[in-house]
Amino acid sequence: MAVLNFDIKSVALSSGEEAKTVFLTGSIDASTNQTFEGRLSEILSGGTRNVMLVLTNVKYINSTGLGTIVKCVDTFREKGGDIKLVGVPAKVIALFEMLGLLALFETHDTIEKAVASFGKAKSASAPSAPTAKFPLQFKHPVTGMGMNVSQPGRFKDPRSGDYFSVDQAGTIEFYEMSKVKMVEVKLPCDLDFGGPLTDLALSLASRCKLPATVTTAIARAIEETASLIRSHATDANETCTVLLVADQEKMSLGFVNHGNALNIKNDDPILRALESAMDEVKHQVLPSRGYLLTLVKRSR
Repeated sequence: MAVLNFDIKSVALSSGEEAKTVFLTGSIDASTNQTFEGRLSEILSGGTRNVMLVLTNVKYINSTGLGTIVKCVDTFREKGGDIKLVGVPAKVIALFEMLGLLALFETHDTIEKAVASFGKAKSASAPSAPTAKFPLQFKHPVTGMGMNVSQPGRFKDPRSGDYFSVDQAGTIEFYEMSKVKMVEVKLPCDLDFGGPLTDLALSLASRCKLPATVTTAIARAIEETASLIRSHATDANETCTVLLVADQEKMSLGFVNHGNALNIKNDDPILRALESAMDEVKHQVLPSRGYLLTLVKRSR
């Protein structure tokens, strides 16, 4: 059974208001989620509106835990406060990025930077004009209930509790974390891991009832990425963390590496081949150190 330990300390902000620094050690998953949410609720009900979650020693967060973090951030902001994330591990940053959640949080490398950020006013720059016609009317993808938003932004459906975002172009993205299935594995970069990882990915795709068009593309992408990683790795001890994230709409593969295995150029021929097979290919340097290669294949 997973364990999540808390070490909570008070810190004074430049405004004179008290904030709490919550050091977490362990995992945030189904077995610890209720305790995690309860402790944050206690902090808020005790009058503290600003919190820093230090995730340096958090080894694992599942979809339930991610959903709770989103929920708690929203609750604190509704009360005029905020929750800021500190020392987020590279693989967790990668997971946020893959799920489209990174923009919902404010992350910092150190507690000092997070403390200082509470005293800074939010940017007053005017947002770009929407290209879609607002107000926008649409139906909830699961309940079928009619919804209406007057402008781009992030919202919460009071009936289902689901979070969703609407961008300037009118694109709607729902964050139904309870329906996301995730797998995490750590692999040696010099190992030909294509076959075993493909079997794992296909099992996950089958569980999410993804069609053959997705599984075929995923299998090809894994083999090509495994070859890419082996050819660029320069250290026999170099490892790669692989994140598999799927629901009924798509499967995402995230390859996280801190060495040379993913230190590749944009014109790499294997990267170009992946772009022809996948719906989305994104190679980036992570803010916390390392590289992330994200591959996405949608069911339609």
